[in-house]
Amino acid sequence: MKELKAFIVVVIVTGIIYWGVEPYAHSVLNPHVEPANFDFAKEDVNLAKTNEQAANKALEVAKASGNEDIIKSATKTLNDTKANLDKYTAFWNDINSIDLAKGDAAKGAELVNAAGCTGCHGIKTANIPAPMDDRSASESFGVTPPDLSDIGYLYDPKFLAALIKDPAIALKVSHKFNDNNPFPMTAFMGAGGDLNAEVADLVAYFKSIAPKEMSDKEVFVNSCSRCHDMKYANVFTNGNKQSIAAYLGMTPPDLSMYIRSRSNDYLNNFINDTQKMLPGTAMPRVGLNEKAQSQVISYMEKVGDSKKAERETTSLYMMGYFLILGIFAWAWKRKIWSKLH
Repeated sequence: MKELKAFIVVVIVTGIIYWGVEPYAHSVLNPHVEPANFDFAKEDVNLAKTNEQAANKALEVAKASGNEDIIKSATKTLNDTKANLDKYTAFWNDINSIDLAKGDAAKGAELVNAAGCTGCHGIKTANIPAPMDDRSASESFGVTPPDLSDIGYLYDPKFLAALIKDPAIALKVSHKFNDNNPFPMTAFMGAGGDLNAEVADLVAYFKSIAPKEMSDKEVFVNSCSRCHDMKYANVFTNGNKQSIAAYLGMTPPDLSMYIRSRSNDYLNNFINDTQKMLPGTAMPRVGLNEKAQSQVISYMEKVGDSKKAERETTSLYMMGYFLILGIFAWAWKRKIWSKLH
């Protein structure tokens, strides 16, 4: 009977910690955010609205305090969030107005040169080499401009259009770059024709030259390794690390074990929208489509947690072993005590 009471106490205490304390601690360290949404227009506008609502509440609290400095700061924050909401609403309304179905790949091929894309980018599938080597490019731009052969595979058409039209807004780094510190990739100003029609033509071209399939490693390298190393897989950034650190404000971490230190769910949300998970970060939104993003995380699991399936199977065996051992121990105890009484 004493053993049963002790067992009940242990179960109750464990339950309180597991269902009460631990979820609360987790929510403080990892505040809840909306799940990854690959409708980037909706994602950006909703997040901007959420930030505006939070700023409104902060201003109410500031006014209640009566402190003029706090009220002034809260008012500025609210004005900034309103401007941010207006910016993203107008930007995505413009992107949504582009009829991507009318894009002409042949015209897009001509625009690549006319618009100056090849001044920074190479396109291997079109036999267009990069204008400079990776190290020199990263020293000039902060990070090596990507080869454009695969972007039609990595991004959905709407995000690709946004990336062409205004990369600073699409990648959510306009808080860091401005007129005095311009983003290395300039907004597409057109080549003399209808701007939105030209964007549609470029998207059609990049989709037409993109591979039908890519391996998980290829997707990771194209999406992440211009800034990050994956030393456990002998994958290293192709640029000047000092230039990249200066561009981002810090040395990007090696991602070999990130699947262990960050959950799958966290990585999904972070890759999808860095600002949602870490407001103010210098890391651009990766902006991958759902398939490409799952491939990046899959590759990180293969490198950083290759024994995951084996570990999970072993844990089931261990629990089964202790369950059977417990039954035999209980039966042995019953037998011994029955002789003593």
